[in-house]
Amino acid sequence: MDSNGLADPYVKLHLLPGASKSNKLRTKTLRNTRNPVWSETLTYHGLTDDDMQRKTLRWILNLSDLNIPVVDLFEGVAD
Repeated sequence: MDSNGLADPYVKLHLLPGASKSNKLRTKTLRNTRNPVWSETLTYHGLTDDDMQRKTLRWILNLSDLNIPVVDLFEGVAD
C-alpha cells in the first residue's frame, strides 16, 4: 500500500499439485484502489474428471506489500 492507503491488488489461482504455467491464472492488477472488484472469468482448459478428483484450487489475494493466502477453497468435484 502507498502512503494514501491505496494498493494495486490482484488475485492468483493455482491448481495444485502442478507447477506448469497452465496451472496458474491471474487477474488483471487494479491500480490505486482500496475496494477492488474483479469482473473477470478465469478458466482452466483441458481438465479431466480425474483431474477434478485429484486437484485443489488455491487462490491468493495480493494487496501490494501484503500477500494473503486466503484458503484452499475448492477441491475438485466431478459429477
